[in-house]
Amino acid sequence: MSRARVPGPLAGRDFRLLYTSTVVSGLGDWLDQVALLVLVTTVWHGGAGDLALVVAASMLPLLATPFLAVLVDRRPSRRVLVLTDLVQAGLTLGLVVAPGVYWAAGLVLVRSALGSVGGLAGQIQLRVSVPPDGVQAATVLLQTAMQSVKILGPALGGLLIAFMSPRAVFAANACTFLVGVITARALRSTSSPSPSADQHYFKELGEGFRHVFGSRLLRSLLFVMCSLMFVVFLYDSMAALIVPALGMGTPYIGYMVSAVGLGGVAGSLLMGRFAGRLRPFLTMAGSVLVIGCIIVVIGFTIVRDIRIDSAIWLCVIFLLGIASAGILVTFPSVVHSETPVELTGRVWALMNSVPAVLNVLAPMTAAALVAWIGLGSLLLLAGAALLLTAVAVAVRLGRVPPTAPPPTAAPSGADDGAGRAEEPAPGPAPLNSGAPHRETRAPCVRRAGSSTEEITMADKIDKLAEAGFSLTDANDAQQAVLKSLTEDEVNVLLSVKSRIEAAGSDVEGHSLSDPSGGYLW
Repeated sequence: MSRARVPGPLAGRDFRLLYTSTVVSGLGDWLDQVALLVLVTTVWHGGAGDLALVVAASMLPLLATPFLAVLVDRRPSRRVLVLTDLVQAGLTLGLVVAPGVYWAAGLVLVRSALGSVGGLAGQIQLRVSVPPDGVQAATVLLQTAMQSVKILGPALGGLLIAFMSPRAVFAANACTFLVGVITARALRSTSSPSPSADQHYFKELGEGFRHVFGSRLLRSLLFVMCSLMFVVFLYDSMAALIVPALGMGTPYIGYMVSAVGLGGVAGSLLMGRFAGRLRPFLTMAGSVLVIGCIIVVIGFTIVRDIRIDSAIWLCVIFLLGIASAGILVTFPSVVHSETPVELTGRVWALMNSVPAVLNVLAPMTAAALVAWIGLGSLLLLAGAALLLTAVAVAVRLGRVPPTAPPPTAAPSGADDGAGRAEEPAPGPAPLNSGAPHRETRAPCVRRAGSSTEEITMADKIDKLAEAGFSLTDANDAQQAVLKSLTEDEVNVLLSVKSRIEAAGSDVEGHSLSDPSGGYLW
């Protein structure tokens, strides 16, 4: 009897290991979070200041992530994963014997920094564990898993605290990091050090910044995510006040978290079915539009003191979780599609750390606004801001086509499915080969009067479309090659096409339904 085939990225051994490690680690993080709050408030009888200290210790390393990312890109991803998980396991065991909140905050600070580094290595490992056209599907699977853990983790953490001490839960979480060490050591593929690893540190650091701010899509995505995260954290940080304001008891705070998680799972599954055919920014705009409408309704209900059944609110929050998947899946898909693998760590760190700064400022801003205009008005203001953001994204970026396979190097020592290491074929795949095009560096050109900067995928698509090329008629391999062209190559292609068209009616420039290399005549 033949064995059932595992579909999608999970068919690959290395991605299954990475997926397992991510799920186990995510579950351990939720257990740890519950235990840490109980330890500070119940065992050490700490107040709001102690809680703020611990939370700040877990958030501050996010601001340093872009500066650590250079070191991550210089090392093989598998080695970074093993080292960070091993040290985090030791630091988590340190929480078992921590004598007070200051010791705990110090351990959390260092562990959070290492967790950020490990997270960057995990994103790089994702790129070398699946083929370029499987990155989006892998992202959907991971997002679905993390939303599922969001449902199970807090409930399991509360259950364990009821039967175990917080220190015992820390010991259990240390075991999850050891699972990460074991799975990372079992990986067959790993990233190669950045080709620019012999450069000066600040030059390498600048490459990541130049790539992000030199790409129209990444610049736009960064601005959109900063706006969204700030507005979302305005009301999300006030969740403990929103639930009773809607006439629900304190336990419904936990129910709301679970409802969002369930919605996130459902939304991620939907995105997995349709994401490859959806325009990324139009999808994001639709998600923000739905979320904005929900927040406006909640704010209006609080302002008007309207009472609605709790079960209805749970359904509404479930819908909010579905809508959020459009953002949570689109964001990493666009980042990966616009970033070569050797810059993944630096680009990913920058794209996440800048919004994190606003995440720290948003709760303080929200508290001041609640005292000034009231909770309901804050929600109305936040909802209106989300609606305006949705319209702006749809108008300015809605025409960006579905994300293409990202520019990436072939996995070093990648498993071919039969336990053998496969060497990458040098050079680009021909247009009619049917194989995905891969390259080791992002195509860059020197433009007159400016520094070296990437010609983005959107720029190429716009140029080709204006000249009459239809990328929708090409297969995936041909699209990948066209989107990897440098600006000089695009200009040569357009020049040749125009000269052929000028030859008259005997040879007309047009595209074919199955071009197979025949894009010029």
